[in-house]
Amino acid sequence: MATINIRRSHQLPLDDIKQKAEQLAQNLTQRIGGRYRWQGDTVHYTYTGVKARIDCSDSDILIDINLNFLASVFRGTIEEEVKETLDKHLA
Repeated sequence: MATINIRRSHQLPLDDIKQKAEQLAQNLTQRIGGRYRWQGDTVHYTYTGVKARIDCSDSDILIDINLNFLASVFRGTIEEEVKETLDKHLA
């Protein structure tokens, strides 16, 4: 199993960062499928072979993605896309 962990600091209000996390979860669901749900300030996303969580706080956002053996082939691509998305939306 492959794991991706990305943490980024931000200067946005918590409501704004949660809105961006919501948009990311919606985009994932529309593009590749899966489901997501909120639990407090955390988004939990699941799809076949993928489990991810987005933890939102006042000062940073933490994304943890666990990929099963088959999905781990795309680890590099997924990690780069997440980093690019965060850079774009947190800049």
